[in-house]
Amino acid sequence: MDKIKTLSAIILFLLFHSEIISQNKNEFQIAQQYQRSGECEKAIILYQKFEKEKVPINSFYNNYLNCLIKLNKYSEAEKLIKKTKKIFPKNLTYKIDLGFIWKLKGFDKKAIKEYDKIIFNIDKENINQINSIATKFLFIEENEYALKTYQKAQKINPVRDYGYQIANMYRKIGQTEIMIEEFINLIKRDPSKRQTIQNTLQSSFSKISGDKKNFDILKFKLKKEIQKNNNVDCTEMLIWLLMQEENFKEAFIYCKALQKRLKEDNGRIFDLASISHENKDFETAKKCYNYIIDFQKSKYYIQSKILLVIVEFDIILEKNYTEYELIKIKKLFTKTLDELGKNITTSYLLKEYANLIGLYFNNVENAIEILTECIEITNNEKNLQAECKLDLGDMHLINNDYWEAIILYSQVEKSFKENPIGHEAKFKRAKISYFQGEFDWAQAQLDVLKASTSKLIANNAMELSLFITDNLGLDTSNYTMKKYAEIELLILQNKLQKAEKLSDSLINTLNSHSLEDDIFYMKGKIAFLGKNYKKAVEIFTYVAENYSFDILADDALYQAAKISEELLQDYKNAKQYYEKIILDHKGSIFTNEARKKYRLLENKIL
Repeated sequence: MDKIKTLSAIILFLLFHSEIISQNKNEFQIAQQYQRSGECEKAIILYQKFEKEKVPINSFYNNYLNCLIKLNKYSEAEKLIKKTKKIFPKNLTYKIDLGFIWKLKGFDKKAIKEYDKIIFNIDKENINQINSIATKFLFIEENEYALKTYQKAQKINPVRDYGYQIANMYRKIGQTEIMIEEFINLIKRDPSKRQTIQNTLQSSFSKISGDKKNFDILKFKLKKEIQKNNNVDCTEMLIWLLMQEENFKEAFIYCKALQKRLKEDNGRIFDLASISHENKDFETAKKCYNYIIDFQKSKYYIQSKILLVIVEFDIILEKNYTEYELIKIKKLFTKTLDELGKNITTSYLLKEYANLIGLYFNNVENAIEILTECIEITNNEKNLQAECKLDLGDMHLINNDYWEAIILYSQVEKSFKENPIGHEAKFKRAKISYFQGEFDWAQAQLDVLKASTSKLIANNAMELSLFITDNLGLDTSNYTMKKYAEIELLILQNKLQKAEKLSDSLINTLNSHSLEDDIFYMKGKIAFLGKNYKKAVEIFTYVAENYSFDILADDALYQAAKISEELLQDYKNAKQYYEKIILDHKGSIFTNEARKKYRLLENKIL
């Protein structure tokens, strides 16, 4: 019976206590909501209630303290801290809070004295509080004391390495050079920290932030360490750093040295080649691939042979190429395919060869044959097969065979519904509808693609959809819009003379139509593709001057600047065009690039 009574009493107590806990939890959430909305007075009333009800003070202490500080109730805050400090006498973070309050009250010397005492009192017994103490100092922006905390911890417990924390504190107080030295020393002691250090350095200074000085300091110190001790991890870090600033040429030198020392295969060089290629440093990419090719037994040999051809192809496409250069690259394609054969490994090369034949030698029928062969070869590589089908669809479109193109695009779309390549296929289908003047149907497809996971496809869909919306219905038959779409198709089909003739005819019939600037811009594009670069610049500058408030003005200026600089070597005019973008089109996506180019051209002209 007594047992039953005792058990009942315990149950009643637990039920009552759980009810109190639940109530306090709800009230705590309300207090937090008050605090978030800036109603600290209301929050304090609840925190004071918790205090009276003997709710564990550490459960609401920080919130309560922050409210008091926000309302400048420093005396009340001090009382709260002292009360809490008595309950937890060994917790040094409350002493930091006390010092902080004294500083707020204007007693700076008293606060500093307290902070110094805290550092002095760190010993083996409270070493487990180190991170909490340092974090608290950081929170109140006493970064130097956070540094002192970790330095004291290192003295007390030399077995544990606080090197990363110490280096990071030097970063926070702005002593970058010491931070760099600390990080290098840490890498030498503990190579496993290298990735963490790289992540920290990337966020603290990078090419993007323009912190070249610190980059140079780090490079200098790493090179010095490598010369002195030939440290592998420092070499790894230097390579990473050189790649961050896109100095792939120098990165290649250190990659070769490290590869030889570690007796590696060519994986490191191959990765560097790929990154160089992506960043359009074609010369370094070529050197890397040729270096690998010299090692004929390397597992990267075949891929390097293939990608070397692709690099050479990309090089000529980046400049004002000649017919001779096109013939030369064609021979390189055929030579490499003869050596390696037509198989699954070389299928990507075969695909690109088809594009060369179709787009640059205007032999669409041959390109169709090659791509059809490529599709058969890639039967077990579905992604690559899909890419071949898209290219084949493009060739049929160039050949005016819309139906075949639609079938191929639809096949890819069906097989890769939620995949970027499927979205690309859908976009190409929408584009055919656009070329055929079926604008409503095209727009319906484009609206779906706006939500594509591929940023490029989503942006392209958005751009074309807006273009249709802005220009549809401006004349009853949509004649101008249909003709404009036809010009786009003719350019795609490399029928430049027909495209130019149609654009001239269309301009003569227009009377202040919203598509006027677009058609002139297209004429500039036609001139560029026809290698009439002076005429292209003239047209683009005409668009920029006469349609300065339209959306294409900055695009036209940028095109004029690029052609003048890269193809005509007319640096004086190029500089003027870049300057005009900087001054007159401050919100343009080309502004940053124009600013870089302007600075470079200043040096060239001088």
